[in-house]
Amino acid sequence: MSRKLLIRLVEAEYSITRLNVGSPLPEWLPGAGFWSVSSSREEMTLVCRAARVPTGVISSNGWRCLRIEEHFAFDIPGILSSVLEPLSTAGVGLFANSTFSTDYIFILGSDLDKAVAALKAHGHEVMV
Repeated sequence: MSRKLLIRLVEAEYSITRLNVGSPLPEWLPGAGFWSVSSSREEMTLVCRAARVPTGVISSNGWRCLRIEEHFAFDIPGILSSVLEPLSTAGVGLFANSTFSTDYIFILGSDLDKAVAALKAHGHEVMV
């Protein structure tokens, strides 16, 4: 059985940006809204509001953010998959990012209507 969740569209457009491993964190990264840094041996990935990313930085732009409004313990299975499955079935590509308390799902703005419809059809409440 899949979980039924409350999901909220976060205001603003987001960018997913790539920097070289070992790059210092740019001064434009922190600010209002969600932002995140992930680093691996291949790259450093930054997520933040698109308006803060300078021209010339390698970025994928036009992302919208959906936030799961409920908080669950780490050992509760199926939370993220209950969002990812209907999006995948609807042909919506995504970029997921988790925090200690919840999950954020980034979808291209051009897929927003399709994503919202898929999530609602799956029984989720989506606030846009």
